[in-house]
Amino acid sequence: MKKKNPKSDALRLLKFRIRSEKELALRLKEKGYSDEEIEDTIKELKNKGFIDDEKFAYLYAYDSLTLHKKGPFRIRMELIKLGVDEYIIEDAINKVLSEVDLEEIKKEITKGLNEKKAREVLYRKGFGGE
Repeated sequence: MKKKNPKSDALRLLKFRIRSEKELALRLKEKGYSDEEIEDTIKELKNKGFIDDEKFAYLYAYDSLTLHKKGPFRIRMELIKLGVDEYIIEDAINKVLSEVDLEEIKKEITKGLNEKKAREVLYRKGFGGE
């Protein structure tokens, strides 16, 4: 049987999509690696630029808002669940909001809906009461 290798497992996970540091650590823990193996692997991958929570949070927020039409509140909750630090989340969301036209996205989502229904849909998608 082949010896398990935390670095190759981590890289395999990162091949599918960018992940947060905590998310990757959790996945490696599930695969049975020791805390020391996980710590060493994460440190090495961070030094090589494979793990970057700032970049991860920004890309996640940008895609969630522009492609999946999720609001800032919902994006914030999802990133917290993925183990990203709150100050990183705030920076990422603020950066994305400065780059996209939020009103245009909200218009797209609520096209053809009456005001009450539009408000409900926006609230469910994570747009605040604004």
